Amino acid sequence: MPDAVSLLWLGAAAAGVVEAARKAVVNRGSGYALSRHFLTAGIACMALSLAAGAPVTLDWIDRLTGLHNAAVVAQNVLAMLAMVFTAGFLHTLGQLRLPMPAVITIFVVCAAAMVTLYTVAGAHTSFFASPRNPTWPSQLYSAIYLGYLVGWLALLLLGLTVVARGEVAGVRGGVALAQLGVAVSLVGLSWRLGVVLRLLVDPHHPPRGAHFGVFTDGAGLVLFVAGSLFAAATRRLFDWLDRRRTQRRDAAIERLWKRLRVLLAHRRPPPLTLTQKLVEIEDALLIVEQLIDDRIRRAIRDDLHTLALYVYVPPGTATAVDIEIAIAAVVAHLSHLSAEHLPGEDDDAESRAWWPETERLHVDDVARTRWLAEVGDALTHRRVQRIAAGITVTHRRLRKAGLPSR
Repeated sequence: MPDAVSLLWLGAAAAGVVEAARKAVVNRGSGYALSRHFLTAGIACMALSLAAGAPVTLDWIDRLTGLHNAAVVAQNVLAMLAMVFTAGFLHTLGQLRLPMPAVITIFVVCAAAMVTLYTVAGAHTSFFASPRNPTWPSQLYSAIYLGYLVGWLALLLLGLTVVARGEVAGVRGGVALAQLGVAVSLVGLSWRLGVVLRLLVDPHHPPRGAHFGVFTDGAGLVLFVAGSLFAAATRRLFDWLDRRRTQRRDAAIERLWKRLRVLLAHRRPPPLTLTQKLVEIEDALLIVEQLIDDRIRRAIRDDLHTLALYVYVPPGTATAVDIEIAIAAVVAHLSHLSAEHLPGEDDDAESRAWWPETERLHVDDVARTRWLAEVGDALTHRRVQRIAAGITVTHRRLRKAGLPSR
């Protein structure tokens, strides 16, 4: 039965492979930046490295090949290759000034030196690249490998800090969890590097805490994968919420556009784009402003102020009431051509054009579009129709009685 270290490393490797596969599918379907492809390849290589380095895998490969420590070399080279992809990730983010050819050259030189040391002194030696083998080829091999990983992981830790700055709060939490995983691995590798350097100076010094780094490697990758999954899930959730908000906004603007079209004498034949609908809405709102005089507008504000003392009045309600009153006035005008435009208007109002043209366009204003959506939502509330009907009736009665409006 596999020991605890094997279970941890194989579990971390499985999690890394699954996460790399998920990222590969998402990246291909969404056309993500090159940096994400580098990160995906790095996770995959590190996961394969842990799978090759698990104690149960080491024993199996040794029996299969008849060589000692062959899986150790495979594990180390895969981990170093993961750092090459990490360097590519940092380079695409602008956090690495070293050109990629130089990065590859460093990898090739270090890997060649390690393979040479293994061929000369490790293929038939037990516990090569382990504190149990204090000979200088064994410890020099470990020093090259551990120093290489510590340097690149430290740069990755700093690079993820830059990534977190440009993300929203939830995604930053996932990046922070990934940074914790890198930090855990970095602490374990640094501890092992310190043990190796001490053995190079004094081969007879008894190593302490050598197994500490063995657990941190697996735990670090698990935390990194967990952070990556959390950031991806949070980003997907926020994207879904943004799509829902956009859908609700577009639906509200669609309702507003359909309601206001009655005020327009010249209408474009459907189908219309969102921008064309916003242009027609702005045209119609200018007509609403001309059809609603100050006294009626003041009455609307007074009623809404009173209503707000008891219930919540959504944004855009006042404009929605203006629209309903203006539409009622247009309908009354079309039904009774001899009627006056609105109660409270002067006699010379008959000379006004009912459908004036306008060039007031706010279609590129995000805040304006959001406000129009709020007006469209307010039009669905029954109290808007009740307030509009009540104010229209009140002003009509006051006018017939010859009394001034409020």
